[in-house]
Amino acid sequence: MVKSRFLVPNLFTGLNFLLGIYSIFVMHETFTSPNPGQPILGFTKAPMILASWMIIWCVLFDKLDGFAARILKASSDFGAQFDSLADMAAFGIAPGFLVYFYLQTLDYAWFSAHRPLMIISVSVYMLCASMRLARYNAIDSEELVNYFHGLPSTFAGGFIAMSTILYSKYEVAWRFQGSLLVLPLLLIFTGILMVSPLYLPKLVSRQNKFFNLAQIFNIIIGYICGFGMIFPEYLYVMLLLYGIFGFGFGFLKKGMIQGASSSPNSD
Repeated sequence: MVKSRFLVPNLFTGLNFLLGIYSIFVMHETFTSPNPGQPILGFTKAPMILASWMIIWCVLFDKLDGFAARILKASSDFGAQFDSLADMAAFGIAPGFLVYFYLQTLDYAWFSAHRPLMIISVSVYMLCASMRLARYNAIDSEELVNYFHGLPSTFAGGFIAMSTILYSKYEVAWRFQGSLLVLPLLLIFTGILMVSPLYLPKLVSRQNKFFNLAQIFNIIIGYICGFGMIFPEYLYVMLLLYGIFGFGFGFLKKGMIQGASSSPNSD
């Protein structure tokens, strides 16, 4: 906290934390505003959609935090704890509130009839996020250099926010009967993935130059779309493909690692 180079990553972490909290304020604005659903804060987005994009911004700042820490060699125990606190606010609490408040404003009659499900889904998600972050702090960070152990809370929060944006944009609730169950079930599903033993490859430099260029291109486009609040479909597809193929590759890799460790010839 004393040395200047630590200020940059901690600044990004602070923005991540504040945006997560402010997104909840924006959700609450839906209930306190005399014109619910109208744009606020000078943005053209309705409150729930703006709150969803704010969670996406948290994802982007969280990645800038880690990037700045590595470039400036400013990693610290304080930064790790601060980052976990910010992640809990932005990706553990805010996404759960987002789905809860969004469905409440979308169809109050359905929400009232399914309130127990809503409480359970939000509780499962938040509890799993807190356990995920606690496990990440407790285990040896060198245990898996190039892999995440379970779904990162950053990915889970961003996926829930992006799902809400597209759910609203394409009016899924009005097009498909019974689709109101989708978001609560996504909360439970992503929550379970966060505490799962599955491996997910990190976005790190690989030996394949083409793969590295593709990663850089997608990251740049992702930041443009995220901060510009445009083309949520692109971001959603990228998240979905990363999760599907990443967990598939991680499953195979985990089998190889366990096979090597259990080999009678291994030390």
